[in-house]
Amino acid sequence: MDFFRRIRDSFLDFDTYREISGQKGGRTFRYFILLFTLVFLIGSIRLAVEFNIGMSGIISSVKNEVPEFRLANGELTVEGEQPIVIDGDNGTALIVDTTGQTDESVLANYEEGVFISKDKLVNKQNFQRKEIKFADLKNFTFDKQQLVSYLPMLKWFMVVLGALFYVIKLVWVLVTTVFLALIGLAINSGMKGKLEFGNLWNIAVYAFTLPWLLEMVKNLVYPTIPIFWPVKWGIAIYILYKGIQTANTPVDTAEPPANVVI
Repeated sequence: MDFFRRIRDSFLDFDTYREISGQKGGRTFRYFILLFTLVFLIGSIRLAVEFNIGMSGIISSVKNEVPEFRLANGELTVEGEQPIVIDGDNGTALIVDTTGQTDESVLANYEEGVFISKDKLVNKQNFQRKEIKFADLKNFTFDKQQLVSYLPMLKWFMVVLGALFYVIKLVWVLVTTVFLALIGLAINSGMKGKLEFGNLWNIAVYAFTLPWLLEMVKNLVYPTIPIFWPVKWGIAIYILYKGIQTANTPVDTAEPPANVVI
């Protein structure tokens, strides 16, 4: 509960920055890790749901629309009517014909494309041609059933990719708190304050709390909001300023004067 109280106080009670500025860096770092993890996990809900829906659609399309095929002994066989031509955007295409009725010259009609025959795959890209001969894969066997069985493994791949992205973004966000603390050095100097960099980094981490929460909500509700970063940094710098101002202001502990009765 103390963690959530600190989240609330970081933007609703600036007096708490007197304590925040002087606390040990380890406590601030633990708060940073917990806050970042919370925002990262909640902010990833939309992406995870969309990916899961997309993967289900891909698996269904492969099962229902991709014809039966088999690559074995260095040759590819595909069932159904051919050639199969899938036109993409900007003059691209995927063309499959294992019957021999069509050859790679069909790629001349496209800026970029892939042609697959019974014995090779030809990739045309940036006016360059690359070829993979299936004879080089004669010890490799692959068919539609294997493809369908491997597709769910992409979900685990995304979990690993998500963990890697978590680490990379964690480091990046940590760097942003250091940058905000450097801005705090200029603000503190302008106030003629006595705070050191460690104190300013403590304040910077908590000053980013509200902007991170707002960014999380934005990503969940309306991720296409243009140019959100000025709002994010503007709020962070304002809270940083108020936090530094409060931390540099001594607490008034003087007793109020007694009422004098005449």
